[in-house]
Amino acid sequence: MSLTLDTTARKAEHAQMFIDGGWTAAGAGGSFPTVDPNTGETIAQVPRGDSADVDKAVAAAKRVAVDWQFTDALGRAALLRALAEKVTENADELARLEALDSGHYLAKAQELVGAIPIWLDYFASIADKVGGRTIEVPGNKLSFTLLEPLGVTAHIIPWNYPLLIMVRSTAPALAFGNTVVVKPAEDTSLSALKFAELVKEAGFPDGVFNVVTGYGAEAGAALAAHPDVAGITFTGSTETGKQISKLAADHVAQVTLELGGKSPTVVYPDADLDEAVEVAVQGFCSHTGQVCVAGTRLFVHADVKDEFLGKLTARLDQTKVGDGFADGTQMGPLVSKKQFDRVNSYIELGKSEATLFYGGGRPAGTPEGGYFVEPTVFTDVDNSSRIAKEEIFGPVASVHPWSTEDELVAAVNDSIYGLFAVLLGKDITTLLSTARRLQVGGVMINDWFGELPMTPHGGHKQSGTGRDEGLEAVHNYTQVKHVAINLDPLRAATDWAGAPL
Repeated sequence: MSLTLDTTARKAEHAQMFIDGGWTAAGAGGSFPTVDPNTGETIAQVPRGDSADVDKAVAAAKRVAVDWQFTDALGRAALLRALAEKVTENADELARLEALDSGHYLAKAQELVGAIPIWLDYFASIADKVGGRTIEVPGNKLSFTLLEPLGVTAHIIPWNYPLLIMVRSTAPALAFGNTVVVKPAEDTSLSALKFAELVKEAGFPDGVFNVVTGYGAEAGAALAAHPDVAGITFTGSTETGKQISKLAADHVAQVTLELGGKSPTVVYPDADLDEAVEVAVQGFCSHTGQVCVAGTRLFVHADVKDEFLGKLTARLDQTKVGDGFADGTQMGPLVSKKQFDRVNSYIELGKSEATLFYGGGRPAGTPEGGYFVEPTVFTDVDNSSRIAKEEIFGPVASVHPWSTEDELVAAVNDSIYGLFAVLLGKDITTLLSTARRLQVGGVMINDWFGELPMTPHGGHKQSGTGRDEGLEAVHNYTQVKHVAINLDPLRAATDWAGAPL
């Protein structure tokens, strides 16, 4: 039986794994709770899958891998478009599951789910349009390449944007002929299970799409280490990404990683400060700061720092933090008690390392038991301090004044991370010059991050390897095969230098 949601009681039932086209409990019978971060109350019990369940899912995906590879690309595209229609038809339930499980406020969850069909349609549209190339070689020979799927691909999904991040990797994998096994984060498994139901309704063959729920150290590690998994896509912390890379290395699986970040938002002296403040707030408060690209380092030119901070205070005073299902909420809770404790520990650390400028506590009027924290800003922050260096993954920003471009670039690049940057100003020559010097995977000028399926996304340094989305995603889920054909008689065409056989 597929997942059911009671929106009034904020409870879900029948959470089961999806393997080989059917619903199943964990083989060992275990389960664990998934919690509403607005209240701390249990939403549902989720199957605690382990290596035996992973084995079943990978075996199912492997069994149908060749048939799916040789399904006509137009047929694969048609199924992805049918799935997009199913998502649209079920958008309200998907959004409510996402809001309830991950802490997104409902309007934001609805916006995110509303965008999911764009990803499915985009990769459906290029399923039959990517391929190999012909190569000019000496002699009367034909040389060309084929792009072929990897086979079984694993998708280990984080808890911050569980549905979107799952779709952005599984859509291209499916489009290019791979079969998939998804391991959602233990904190946010519900939308993946609902999505699996829609995959089945859309008509995908059994075994092409599978979901195993469970803890990372059990199901996730088993999936990354599985010898029949040819490609692994992971979004999450840098430390976990390193562990996955080591597990994948043992069977030489291809790995794509989007990992941690400590992204800068740079305010130039000629920036429109009202717009700059809005971008900054979006940058470190969106989804309560639980975003890999979160702009948690605010590099503000010294000439406008005081005015900027005054406007920032006024804007943060207007931000409504509360239950994600309450009218007008703009920022919900952190995803879990573990994350709540982690963010608060960094806030306490920041009080000893810098000056607490704004926030630092629990927002007034938020539900008891929920994992709420105020937007928090520190000033007088040394660039070598822990709150400036380490990814907090909460709505905590540090302010760094700067005066020269060389000083700015050196400070921004002084990080183990290199995921993203935002530049705000009017002199496009200066902005582009700075953009070229930053050691990051993406730069947004005079805008906040708007992820799209047609643009590549990924990081430099310890922020990851490879690129999700865009045509670059083709490389994540295909491998090159070279084919050479000799068009002349063998002896006439071949010079073996007289070597005897």
